[in-house]
Parts: sequence; structure tokens; C-alpha cells
Amino acid sequence: MTMSKTRLAVTCHSMRREDLPEVLVIESLSFAEPWTEEMFLHDFTSEGIAEPLVARVDEGAGERIVGFLCAWIVSGELHINNIAVHPRYRGRGVASQLLEEMLGRAHAKGVTVGYLEVRASNEAAAALYKGYGFRPISRRRNYYDHPLEDAIVMRKEPF
Repeated sequence: MTMSKTRLAVTCHSMRREDLPEVLVIESLSFAEPWTEEMFLHDFTSEGIAEPLVARVDEGAGERIVGFLCAWIVSGELHINNIAVHPRYRGRGVASQLLEEMLGRAHAKGVTVGYLEVRASNEAAAALYKGYGFRPISRRRNYYDHPLEDAIVMRKEPF
């Protein structure tokens, strides 16, 4: 069955501990060096700083998580630490909707600047971030492993 690439309507909510099994599957399908359960749990203990989100969809068989975004808001700055979409749902606007939700939450909390890193080869993600006002400001040499690759640091300012 071929899935349509039309925009998928999702609902974005704060991530809960019970979401972790689905989140961990998406994480392992998305990254060569995925975050561990302990890394996600750290966000739950960083109340007031961490802002983890999930994107849910209900296609008739009950709700499922199709993407997530982990970010910190510290001293008026947004730091996007991790974002991933299940491979079956990529290219359907899930990451955009997660970003829109996070940017709205950050703005409501008085954020004035946002930062993130993206693999130098990940042109699709970089284009997405540029569409939301993030601009490249520097390069971190050999930031990523498997494969070894530079990160492009991006900033959104003014917010």
C-alpha cells in the first residue's frame, strides 16, 4: 500500500512517560545513535526547562505517536535538542506541526532566540528550519558520529 504524501493532521501534546515506548521506536528508526530511555527520562526530571512534545494521529485504529520534539527553554532561549518523525509519516508536515507548536509555546514564554544543530548533509531538515526563520551561524566540526559529520548551528532571532 502506498501512503499519500498529503499533509497529515496531527495533534501535538506534551510528552508523557507512557509515550516513551512509541517514542523510542521512532528514535531508533531515525538515528544511527539513538537517545536512550534514560536520556528521555532526564527531560521529565527537568521540569520548568524541558518541553518534550509528541504528535499523535488517529487513522481509525486508535491514536498513535508519529513524531516527537524535545527542547529546552532556558533564560529566554529555545534549544531544540531532538526531533524525529516515524519513517512512514515523513514528508507529510508532521515535523512542521511540531515546530509550529514548540515555537508558539516558546513565544508565549518570552523566548527571544532559538538554537538547534543539524547534520551538514541533512538538507531537507535545514530547509525546514530555514522556512521557520532559523539561519546558519556556525559549524561544529565532527559533531556527529556514525557517520562522522559536522553540525550546522542555526539560530532564529528575532523570535
